[in-house]
Amino acid sequence: MEVPDSRKPSADTSQTLSRMERDWDSRAREAPEYYVATANREWQRDEFFEGGAMNVANEILPDIDIICQGKKFNQMRTIEIGCGVGRMTRALAALFNEVHAVDISAEMIALASQNLSGLKNVFLYKNNGTDLAEFPDRSFDFAFSFIVFQHIPDRGVIENYVREVYRCLKPGAVFKFQVQGYTGIQPVQDDTWVGAPIGLADAQALARRCGFRLIRSSGQGTQYFWLWFQKPGRFTRGFARGFNRVGSAIEAVRFWSAKPVAVTFSPGSVRAGETYRVRAPRFAGHIIDVAYEVTTQGLSAPVTGVVAKWCELDSQGEASIPVPADHASGTVRITQVRSQTSNSRWYRASGQIHVIGDDSAPRL
Repeated sequence: MEVPDSRKPSADTSQTLSRMERDWDSRAREAPEYYVATANREWQRDEFFEGGAMNVANEILPDIDIICQGKKFNQMRTIEIGCGVGRMTRALAALFNEVHAVDISAEMIALASQNLSGLKNVFLYKNNGTDLAEFPDRSFDFAFSFIVFQHIPDRGVIENYVREVYRCLKPGAVFKFQVQGYTGIQPVQDDTWVGAPIGLADAQALARRCGFRLIRSSGQGTQYFWLWFQKPGRFTRGFARGFNRVGSAIEAVRFWSAKPVAVTFSPGSVRAGETYRVRAPRFAGHIIDVAYEVTTQGLSAPVTGVVAKWCELDSQGEASIPVPADHASGTVRITQVRSQTSNSRWYRASGQIHVIGDDSAPRL
């Protein structure tokens, strides 16, 4: 059953939206790249967009199975919620046939237009920050949002967006987005930087109210709480339950019946700042990409991601890998691996290493 179109914003919500628009216009005039990605106050242009490409590699490519469901990226039409100056939009445009990107800030959209000029498959829209009135029903194959909802202080605004995404997605399509999952903080009414916290129970209820199914989540309890919402459609129950790793039954058999690629570590336990050896003979002489999970104490779900060009293996299939000095304690498990050199498909991987580190956010 279709969820009705979003309701007209309340007076309080309208005030929140006005603050959001004013504040993000101001941030765009002051230091747009910094407010989009706060790792650097002053970014080099190439590094700024390379960071966006890495985000897309980390958050899109590992989910190719549930995002594409048998389609190819270049056959898909996607929407990005909160594009800012186009940091990730550019990388999305290299994957998808069309990228339609919205933002509440006219200043951000103006900068994105400059940054993305020449990309004929990118379409930018200044919207009102809560709905997608510019788009018809069932017009997109995928929806994506990162470091956007973590800044929205009003859950009603977030829910309205989710309802609108539901309306605009085709049956069976997925909305992957990130929210503020650290429930130990509360947003300040006039603040448009720290967003409303959302726990797992909140996410489940949100999906249910908006007509979606919550098919996956990761990072519960952290700032980077990822949610995979799927719009019901023909065969989607089967995908959600059985084919989360692949886009079709045939690929599922190939993927799961194949012997996993062995990825071994020596030593098997290291301290942050040390170097270990990785060995994957199947890809000897190749540059490899890996998908990983980091399990660490205090987090209820593993942190997942992808590292492109993780290392170049020698003729024996070995390489030396330094562990970052600020790596958190936990178990790093390599879940998938592929050769970037030969552009091979992803293979299941078996191999894990224990890292004794500090308490900072886990990363590979």
